Amino acid sequence: MGNKIPKNHFDQSVLDKLIEDTGLEREVIIAWRKQFLMACPSGKMNRKNFFKFYRSLRVESDEKVKEIANFVFTAFDRDSNGKIDFTEFLCGYAITSLGTMRQKLDYVFALYDKDKNNSIDRKEMIRVISAMYDLLGKPKKDYPPERCVEDVFSLIDVNNDHSLTKDEFIDGVLKNPYLSDIISPFNE
Repeated sequence: MGNKIPKNHFDQSVLDKLIEDTGLEREVIIAWRKQFLMACPSGKMNRKNFFKFYRSLRVESDEKVKEIANFVFTAFDRDSNGKIDFTEFLCGYAITSLGTMRQKLDYVFALYDKDKNNSIDRKEMIRVISAMYDLLGKPKKDYPPERCVEDVFSLIDVNNDHSLTKDEFIDGVLKNPYLSDIISPFNE
């Protein structure tokens, strides 16, 4: 026992920072933290735990959710340590659900940038678009993911270097808002 801090204790400075970063109310954050700790008592969610948790939020089948859940996990894991703590989870959830379009696109960029080299190439985008097609049950023959990606790149790859920087990506989607329906799994 000793001076051990109880598991349900929430440091006030962390709570204040989360309120500021997410715009959520104190009670909402505390309720989400309780749910997070119920799903993951260690306070850190690995990819497998995240899939179970994410799966519970979706109505699609396991196989349809699995690949997109992997991309979302990578986007939420901001420090790339292979685990999502409560702060990463809540900030990711709040921004992708309630944030501005620019904030959401920052997470969408992270979702596509699998190798975390601060640019998106066509292969990275094709993988995510294919997973979104699968999740939504969209037939790939009507508008193949490869064709979709070519169209996206032709619109927003302003320097034609066959990769998208974060600024190119975000600015390009903001200038062509209909693209967000194509490229973002975080739309309402």
